[in-house]
Amino acid sequence: MRILLQFPEGLKKDAASEAEKLQREGHEVFVSSSACFGACDLCVEEAKKTGAKKIIHFGHADFLGKRKVEGIEVEYREVRVDVGKELIERIEKALVKYGKVAIVSTVQHAHEIGRVKEALERAGHRVFVKRGGAHTKYMGQILGCDALSAEKGAKKADCVLYIGSGLFHPSAIRADLPIFGANPYSGEVRRLNEEIEKFARKKKGALISAANAKTFGIFVSTKIGQFNLKGALEAKRRLEKEGKKVLVLVSNEISPSALSNFNIFGAYINTACPRIADDVELYGKPIVNLREIGELLKIVRAMK
Repeated sequence: MRILLQFPEGLKKDAASEAEKLQREGHEVFVSSSACFGACDLCVEEAKKTGAKKIIHFGHADFLGKRKVEGIEVEYREVRVDVGKELIERIEKALVKYGKVAIVSTVQHAHEIGRVKEALERAGHRVFVKRGGAHTKYMGQILGCDALSAEKGAKKADCVLYIGSGLFHPSAIRADLPIFGANPYSGEVRRLNEEIEKFARKKKGALISAANAKTFGIFVSTKIGQFNLKGALEAKRRLEKEGKKVLVLVSNEISPSALSNFNIFGAYINTACPRIADDVELYGKPIVNLREIGELLKIVRAMK
């Protein structure tokens, strides 16, 4: 079988060894070298062009809930990273003042949520692990575009524990509670609220700047897990109702260089991966994610 392998940036180092395993089984193997931004970003076009019958996507859980996409078989192969005993001990120490804890994690550590939950319960805590949105596979799993499991758990908890690295995922959590991060790679446990609030202030500034714009560009990605033309057209309708000029911009990969010669836009609305808005400095214009359009329009109306 002709198979196309796809890796996020951090796992591309494993491409040669994974390809060799499949080649020894008699498969013809290609590797996508394109940037991969998550489980939503399947390399379908590359597979179609090369005649691949199957895509094996490494590092993420099933996002689309389909075994075939446009006639091409899709297999997700997760990469799991365990939580060490020492980290669990640090978690217990950091959360000693909090009786009720909501736990969330990225897919790499979701298999360890149960073990952390049991340890905290033995220490006397009540622990909540909730189901996220339609694209999450595991209880307690969060995505950059879906922190519903955290928000559900936070309704009953005194604090939120995020098991994972970085700020992209926890910055999506909407909860007026202490949020702690337990990093399985560094072994560090620390409170994240100050950094999350910094992200929130940055987003608020982008909303205010965008509200002053007269002309908007709306990003629509053709990536199969990000394509949201319906949302873009609804945002266009709502912005035009407020007197704004709007143009829908369609692209497979949204990047600052591809937009650099468009000098007519005062701000952008992003219907694709919410991570794009984190790189606002590279675009030189405020970027508002689609889920924030209601808040943007409130500011627009208040400024009239």
